[in-house]
Amino acid sequence: MSTHSEKDCAQGACSTAPSPFANQPPLGLSLLAKDDPEDILPDWPKVAPDLPEDAYSIADALWWSRKLGERVAHGADVAYMLRDAADARAVQNALAIARKWWPAGSVPRYWKSGGPSRAAALIHAPLPEPGVQASATAATPPATVFSLRGIEGEIALRLGQDVTAEQAAALTPETARALVDACAVAIEFVDSRWREGTLAPALTLLADGQCHGGLAISDWQDFAPLRQHDWSLQTCTLQVNDGAVQSFTGTHSLQDPTWLLAAWLQHVTQHYGTVTAGTVVTTGTWTGCPEVQAGDLVTVSFDGLGTLRWQF
Repeated sequence: MSTHSEKDCAQGACSTAPSPFANQPPLGLSLLAKDDPEDILPDWPKVAPDLPEDAYSIADALWWSRKLGERVAHGADVAYMLRDAADARAVQNALAIARKWWPAGSVPRYWKSGGPSRAAALIHAPLPEPGVQASATAATPPATVFSLRGIEGEIALRLGQDVTAEQAAALTPETARALVDACAVAIEFVDSRWREGTLAPALTLLADGQCHGGLAISDWQDFAPLRQHDWSLQTCTLQVNDGAVQSFTGTHSLQDPTWLLAAWLQHVTQHYGTVTAGTVVTTGTWTGCPEVQAGDLVTVSFDGLGTLRWQF
């Protein structure tokens, strides 16, 4: 596994050799582990007994990236350690436990879900709660940027009732929308802890939370008037600073952001248990994923639904 960082290389302390031990910190960090427990890698067998041993090095690499606030490894170096999506989700869950991304033993309250088309397999990933800015008008800059500032204009949906595994199993895309009580404009901040960014192998991206950097959500509004909404006519706009306003109409990859609800709820209830009222899922981009620069102000508006700004 490649463990050197760009800062190490700039300081002349760069090594391209694989790390001989799964829990070895990046070069120059070994002295930190003497005093501060936060600088010692988690004991994965105790912290996350379900994490396969072959995946410890992947969890280590992602843990160090978040500790340092910079990318320390190539996903391609460790992708062979992940057998399937279950292993990738186990890595993400282990990091969630170690970093306290949501209350222990609970079902995550924020999710992302989506896919490139209705014919493709959907991907569902829980989101770290510390990175969510709720009821925002203008979100504050993210605390850490690892490799890029991708931004996606989205619609977030909120459940109005608890959903059990039995209830979820019976859902269809048409019936699931009745479970939504509110929606909001959202911006997802897209980032990656791998040195290849979003070009890392697919399973390593899933282990890293599917390229998630943070989420901003505007004020909630009643979803009832939108239950029969024609999303093919929905328009949204994207503006960066005082630049040209880009307009998008009917550009959601699934044609309807509620279409994924049944599959998402079936996934969550299968892996975590009953989903509680108030749980939020953001549903995929309408605007593509343009990259912005530090200091840029991003404005996303959905006609009739609201406006959200994020200062990067």
